[in-house]
Amino acid sequence: MEPHPGRRLRADAARNRQRLIEAAAEVFAARGLNATLDDIAKHAGVNVATAYRNFTSKHELAREFLAQCVDRAVEVAEEAATAPDPWQGLTQFLERSLELAASNRALVDILTRAYDAEVFGQMLDRVSPPLDRLLARGREAGVIRADVTATDFVPILEMLATITGLGVPGIPYLPHRYIALILAGLRPGSDPLPGSPPALEKLREVATTRAPHIKTTGVTP
Repeated sequence: MEPHPGRRLRADAARNRQRLIEAAAEVFAARGLNATLDDIAKHAGVNVATAYRNFTSKHELAREFLAQCVDRAVEVAEEAATAPDPWQGLTQFLERSLELAASNRALVDILTRAYDAEVFGQMLDRVSPPLDRLLARGREAGVIRADVTATDFVPILEMLATITGLGVPGIPYLPHRYIALILAGLRPGSDPLPGSPPALEKLREVATTRAPHIKTTGVTP
């Protein structure tokens, strides 16, 4: 006995929706958040009209994926914060953060505030506490300079993110060289760093200026 036509149509619609969700994750990770809903539909192998019946914009599709990106960044920070050796934990944090950015262009868009200020703020709020704990342990152990704070790592990670997987001809991919350079600068030194570390509120303010909050409905795809 053949399935009822209505049930078959509902099953087809559910499969198409799931294909769009899976395709969005792959497209955003590979190309960043400039990808369009049309790009995602093509990658999913469904009609563009089908995509727009399921999602009003790419931002609606991006919401769950970006939440997963933030969760993974927090996991990296939490794992580093529990490392027995705080210096090894800091090294691990930078290496794994860079690996994560290299495999996910959407994360680079978040770090560089090229997409949504709200998502950047969520990641900042959740990554800062474990990083603060790690730095406090490092200062207590005498391996990390006293005038470095968690907010200093926002521009550090942004700088490192620019060298991940860009595929620029003639430019070598040297992540470990630059991680080593950053780590050398985090060692205790006799000369204090100039200026003060950026405040959390100031970072949020700058992020909002560069990437205003994006609604998930009623926006350009």
